[in-house]
Amino acid sequence: MVKKRYILEGKLLTPLITSSPVMKKGPVRIKVLRALNDMQRYPLRSYPGKLVKGERREPTVLKGFRGYVRITCYDWNETRAREVIKTYLLKDYLGRGTCEGFGKIQWLTYREEEGKTQLRVKKRKLRIRKGLGPNYPLALQRLLCALMLHDFVQTSKHISKIYVEVTIHDPEIRVACQRHHEQPVEENTLLSRVKYYDKMAAYISRRKTKKVAQRYDYKNGKIDFEKLAKEIEEKQQSAYKLYHYIYHSKELKRIVESMSYGRKSLRNHLLLMVNLAIGDFLKGKLVLADEKKSQQRPSKEWENTQRLRMLRCIYSPSMSNADSREPNQLEDREGSEHSRGKDSKKKAVR
Repeated sequence: MVKKRYILEGKLLTPLITSSPVMKKGPVRIKVLRALNDMQRYPLRSYPGKLVKGERREPTVLKGFRGYVRITCYDWNETRAREVIKTYLLKDYLGRGTCEGFGKIQWLTYREEEGKTQLRVKKRKLRIRKGLGPNYPLALQRLLCALMLHDFVQTSKHISKIYVEVTIHDPEIRVACQRHHEQPVEENTLLSRVKYYDKMAAYISRRKTKKVAQRYDYKNGKIDFEKLAKEIEEKQQSAYKLYHYIYHSKELKRIVESMSYGRKSLRNHLLLMVNLAIGDFLKGKLVLADEKKSQQRPSKEWENTQRLRMLRCIYSPSMSNADSREPNQLEDREGSEHSRGKDSKKKAVR
């Protein structure tokens, strides 16, 4: 069985005062249109009140829309849906300010249609990794380093978001970080990828505006930005160390990524960019500089073997918590244990 759509359309005689042209109340959806057959273009705006050109709009000036109104009701029960449509048919006004004559409407048509069966596709949520996987190519590691360092330098749009500029030793990564808010004159794949993933992460996280006056909360103590910049600068040679540091950094978690969108921390923004790039690499969408074709998604057997290796490293009884967190320390510990085992065998033979 498919839901029916009950559609009521009318023409606005006076501006409809509302903040958004789309309103939803339960199974009812109200939409303001520029024309009845025009679903793409934005409806015409209307500002009842006194507007002065070149000056800010006064708070007493109302925001409204002109055009046509379409009311759509989805419901399994026909009698209940028709009762809802009947209540709107009895109304002569919609929206706010009806006592002042705003939102006057003239009803035109009513019809019933068969609704479309929409199958919801379950999408896998993006997972923020606790650490980078093994055997990433060098081109991908350079891209990840550029993504994690791009907000710690001065650009044409903003200064360093930790107020102290990090000196980047790699010239190509430095140029990509400093110019990721500019239009590239020359072809630079690293710069274009930094711009792409920065915009993508901002699009995902910046849903609602929340202007803040401070870059971080001073009540919980001050942040030593010089020390923070020095630690980031020391770990910029290794993408594994830098990701590990950003993931466990409490200071970056307190710093706001944007003053206009204060809901997202700088740490989450950087981790989101890195994981978007890794996800595209594993899906085969990311073409690296040193490869002719994109890296295809590895097989399940390869993933299972890598997962078993990681579990052995994490849950090994001879390792401490610090060993399970630093990738370079793991390699040193494994090499030392291997050499000790050889020495003990030689002593036993003697």
